[in-house]
Amino acid sequence: MCARITLTTTTTEIADLFGLSYDLSQPLRPRYNIAPSQPISVVRMTNGQRELADLRWGLIPSWSKEPKPGGYVNARSETVTEKPAFRSAFRKRRCLIPADGFYEWKQIGKKKQPYFFRKLGGGVLAYAGVWDVWDGPDGPVESVAVLTVPANDLVEPLHDRMPAIISEGQFVAWLDPKESRAEKLMPLLLPYPVEKMERWPVSDRVNAATVEDPTLLLPMPEPGKPKWVQPSLFDVA
Repeated sequence: MCARITLTTTTTEIADLFGLSYDLSQPLRPRYNIAPSQPISVVRMTNGQRELADLRWGLIPSWSKEPKPGGYVNARSETVTEKPAFRSAFRKRRCLIPADGFYEWKQIGKKKQPYFFRKLGGGVLAYAGVWDVWDGPDGPVESVAVLTVPANDLVEPLHDRMPAIISEGQFVAWLDPKESRAEKLMPLLLPYPVEKMERWPVSDRVNAATVEDPTLLLPMPEPGKPKWVQPSLFDVA
């Protein structure tokens, strides 16, 4: 499951990567702990043009009468074409979710240790997503789910799933509103190469969705390993 992500890259970098015409006078605010039910930035096709829009993270299908609390945060790529909650969105409303990292948790004794995963050396990635519009009592709600795939060897010790990451050369194919054939789209949904990723443990402050600051990304000592101690310069009698 992918349930916490980051997006700290500049608006200019995002616009350049995704080919967006974006008002740089309204820069994106760096996000260090995006959680479900919060707004999340997506790139989608609107009237033949790519746009950057903020959608609610947690998809509510358009046909919902009593929405699932929180919506659907993730969608498994293996069943996205079959599940009623996602199949229409997969055919007609695919999107890309810019992100520069995500968190997962490892059970260590009675404690869950959070880890941060990112592209090796840093940089923007594009998670595959599907979105929908639900007519709620207070007006239309646009929402999105992140597609997941089986985890690679770096993520698997912590979780068996990871976000589906679309390569830059496949952006056009994934966003094409005229393409709905699963046989053309499913091959784009693959685990990211393990040799192109890195991870490190971070503070458990990230557990609280209300905490949002750059220090969340600072590396912490690896759990279970002895801390390095400055050796004494003098013999002890």
